[in-house]
Amino acid sequence: PGPHNLSCISYKHPSVRGGLGGAGRGAAGAVRCPPGQCCIGIWNRSHALVQGCWGGGGAACPSPTCIPSPAGPPGGAVLVCLCHGHLCNGNATGTGMGTAVGLGEP
Repeated sequence: PGPHNLSCISYKHPSVRGGLGGAGRGAAGAVRCPPGQCCIGIWNRSHALVQGCWGGGGAACPSPTCIPSPAGPPGGAVLVCLCHGHLCNGNATGTGMGTAVGLGEP
């Protein structure tokens, strides 16, 4: 089934084209996700690229916290996390980037 009434950080860096469900534009905020969706966060090594809701839910988002893992080609600079905690995609653990990644970014 997946989480219900989950809120995620919503942010989309100006350099990102295309869309992701629930991803905001420019300033970071919060968005309520549809039932069964979880939070996603995508970063490069210096800033958040996209944060919002992701439709995988359930077993695809096993962690209540955001623990980014490398995405894309080996050696690439893109990190992604999927999580099911309230606003969990605003805090990236294990990256050395601190908390609230994306909040307050230019």
